Amino acid sequence: MSDVPSQRPTAVEPDSLHPAEKILATLTTVSYRAGELQSYLDSVCEALLELMGSGLSAITLYRYGTKQVLATKPETDCLSCGSMDVHGQLSTHVLNTNTILTVEDALRNTQYGIPPEGFCSYMGVPLRSPGGEVVGTLCYFDRKARQYTAREEQTAELFAERIAIALDNYDLFQKLEEYSDSLEVQVQDRSEQLLEVHKELAHKEKLAALGEFASHITHEIRNPLTTIRLTLEYIMKHPERNPEKRLELGIGEVARLERMLNELLLYAKPIEVNAGPLELSGFCRDFISTFDSIASERRQTLQLTASHAVEVTADRDKLTQVMLNLVRNACEAADPEDTISLRVEKNDSTGSICVHNFGDTIPSDKLRIITEPFVSFKANGSGLGLAIVESLQKSQGGSVSIKSKVNDGTTVDIHLPLVTP
Repeated sequence: MSDVPSQRPTAVEPDSLHPAEKILATLTTVSYRAGELQSYLDSVCEALLELMGSGLSAITLYRYGTKQVLATKPETDCLSCGSMDVHGQLSTHVLNTNTILTVEDALRNTQYGIPPEGFCSYMGVPLRSPGGEVVGTLCYFDRKARQYTAREEQTAELFAERIAIALDNYDLFQKLEEYSDSLEVQVQDRSEQLLEVHKELAHKEKLAALGEFASHITHEIRNPLTTIRLTLEYIMKHPERNPEKRLELGIGEVARLERMLNELLLYAKPIEVNAGPLELSGFCRDFISTFDSIASERRQTLQLTASHAVEVTADRDKLTQVMLNLVRNACEAADPEDTISLRVEKNDSTGSICVHNFGDTIPSDKLRIITEPFVSFKANGSGLGLAIVESLQKSQGGSVSIKSKVNDGTTVDIHLPLVTP
């Protein structure tokens, strides 16, 4: 084993670097981050002093006819004297000529202006934006007379180039922030305008729907009232004739009118839901035993097919109303002595009751709109039954689907969410 101790690489001291390497090393230590301009400019002034020696470095900005001192190192209160004044002639000359200005002894050679108190020589470099505009100066002052070399001027130019890019980026950053704030305000204003337009459209749609609704109601109520009026007029004119059939017709129209108004109230009033776990097979058995008369009046049969228990979340009263409408529709569409089948099924996330009959099918042009209010293909139908079914189903978190084809009959499936474990 060698007795020579291992050698660790040592950091290269700045003073041992070649001047060009020292400039490069200094530049790499100075970085600009968006929105943090002041700390960057202070760092540039400090870096310039490290390369040029003790003295005073300053950065000025010239915009809109005025000059502003952005940074000085070391910091000084003497910013209102000589060339550091906002009207200083030294930096003004650099701005006007767009060239580097070096003055070996500004106290003797005063044709370009006078330096700050305590300083003698001057070097000023224009700050040129990427677009070529002179936006300010980078200045260095030495306390004694001094001739500036070409390398020192090049060094200052490198710093000036970095400063000009940072100033340009800062302006872009500020404009972007202003644009962002302005855009946010515009978006907010636009959103408020759109909300107002949406409210206005919703109001107009509501009025239009109300007008259409009123038109349907007027039509539906006028027909039975006309029949009742004609019946009463006939009885008044011919009291000697047997009025029983006319009276039956009038009573039937009153019953139809009453049923339609009840359906209308049911459809229009707010729905309060009291949902809970409900087993569909047991529900259907109870429904058939309670409302079997709906089918037996037409010598029809309600038949249930349920292979296993299916537990859903539903409002029992609302589901009963849904089934009353569907079974009544199925019985009215089917022929006497037909069978109306009820089938309970279970899918991935829903439980279903399928109500099927082989009676009259729903025309294809009405099938897609059959659940809308006042859409009916039955002569005396109000067009509210299936609209009520869909409304009640939605209130329970369920849905309705309808299929109707010749030879296959009509199937209405009501889907309800399964009880989650």
